[in-house]
Amino acid sequence: MFTSPLQGNIQGGFIKTIIIIVIALLILSYFGFDLEKTVKDPATQKNFNYVQRVVLGIWQNVLKKPVMYVWNIFVNLIWNTTVDNLKKIKNGGNASFGVPNPQLPEAR
Repeated sequence: MFTSPLQGNIQGGFIKTIIIIVIALLILSYFGFDLEKTVKDPATQKNFNYVQRVVLGIWQNVLKKPVMYVWNIFVNLIWNTTVDNLKKIKNGGNASFGVPNPQLPEAR
């Protein structure tokens, strides 16, 4: 199986991330960095609010219409059709694209 060099090893990624965060917090604590003070600082809060407003503005004014257009195409043409066909196949019917369901060989 081919894995992208950018993807890396996915197994154990969650635990690895938690361990890295804990180590980073220990290092910051060792050097006297107060994370709570930094997060509650008015300048930090102002910066977070600014970034939030910018991201929401980009979503509302630029990205929302094209993303929702593509999403609706996906849901209406692909997802709903696939779910309907899978229900028909589960109930013993044929999918709506007109090809008969393949018969599985009998178990011996």
